[in-house]
Amino acid sequence: MQRFRAVPGAIRAGVMVLLLTLCCIPSSAARAVAKLEPLPAGVMLPVSLKQRLDARHVRVGQQVTARLMQRVPLTDGTYLPSKAKVTGTVVAYDASSLTLRFDRLWLKDEQVPMYVKLVAAGHWLDVEETERPLGATDRSLGNRMNWTTKQIGGDEVYRGGGSGPVYDQYSERVVGHADAYGVYAPAPTPGAALAMGPFSTTARGLYDLAGMEIASPGGAEGPIVLRLTSPKWQLHGQTALLLETTANPE
Repeated sequence: MQRFRAVPGAIRAGVMVLLLTLCCIPSSAARAVAKLEPLPAGVMLPVSLKQRLDARHVRVGQQVTARLMQRVPLTDGTYLPSKAKVTGTVVAYDASSLTLRFDRLWLKDEQVPMYVKLVAAGHWLDVEETERPLGATDRSLGNRMNWTTKQIGGDEVYRGGGSGPVYDQYSERVVGHADAYGVYAPAPTPGAALAMGPFSTTARGLYDLAGMEIASPGGAEGPIVLRLTSPKWQLHGQTALLLETTANPE
């Protein structure tokens, strides 16, 4: 097929095997959660900020909201729909650091506590790039379900009819898969998958977010701390965050 022309021939034989292994994992055959429950450790939550944070638009105690960017599969065969959201607060802020804690997961009027750490974050323009097709040939396709796209971090998504494999940035191996509801990486637990949103399976750290770096990723033992290296730092609305749930310290 056309979308595999740039992929080494030796890799192609393994694609269908991996896809058959993974296809039972995501959301096509799953069902939405009937009741919101606290999440186990290790669930990836790709979310998009709903408000801008910068030196002029941030205050201690301010609520921060972020919405899921895709369905999130769970190990029991259910999924969190993309309308779910996470909320938190600005714990502390000064000229040298910004401290955030995301501690609630919401679905409609239900909410549960959670503990998360920050795995990666990407500029909203980088997010937009993941939604555009690669190459002149793909740009001529009217159906976005057949586009090849690039994730933040370099992975490439080869969709045909809405689904397909995800290759690493070197087109050397299959590292995940995609369907009409999102992009996934294999999870350590057999029969499960990790929701990656716009991020590569190996994405770590900050992407094109100038003026800041991760001082502490957060988790059950503490909040997320971003070290500010410029007074002109900013997190636009639609900045993407990849959060990972951690165990309850209790």
